[in-house]
Amino acid sequence: MYNKTIRVGDGVRIISGKARGRILKSPAGRLTRPTLDRTRESLFNILTATSLHDTHVLDIFAGTGALGLEALSRGAKQGVFIDHHTVDLIRENGKRCGFLEQMEILHYDVHRALKQLQGRQFHFIFADPPYNKRLVNDTISDIFHYHLLCPDGLILMEHSKEESIEVHPLYTVIREKSYGKDTRITFIRAYREGV
Repeated sequence: MYNKTIRVGDGVRIISGKARGRILKSPAGRLTRPTLDRTRESLFNILTATSLHDTHVLDIFAGTGALGLEALSRGAKQGVFIDHHTVDLIRENGKRCGFLEQMEILHYDVHRALKQLQGRQFHFIFADPPYNKRLVNDTISDIFHYHLLCPDGLILMEHSKEESIEVHPLYTVIREKSYGKDTRITFIRAYREGV
């Protein structure tokens, strides 16, 4: 689908681990907004206290697949990638990094894909929905409705600063970090009494 519009070398690369330095392909135009290298590096530096080794990760609104591929590069065991538009691109980037055998790519809209994953759980869930489209809280709601987060797992939601995370009894915001003028990453875990 994107063969005529794929570009390489626009700065989207794997930062650390087995596939360090691999340049990822990105579609031309504004269909995707890949998480910038410096933002991803900062995000994964925050996660260094928590081992990614042998974990299962979910990358929602995956775009280029950069977040999930970075996790695989740093030791995650398996990654599931969801994107309705960039399946071929994610597959190509997975091949470039040598992770195709550890990847499952779902070519559905997000709600349907998350419903299909019911019964499976993930240690880390990365989500980067299009900004200001009212998808942030709906996605979090689906994650908890379908019980996709491990009890000690973490959701990392990238969103516009204009969008706030709703207060909910099932989960807790444990950290928020701003990047640039418009981007915020919110760290969310399941509510645990006494913690």
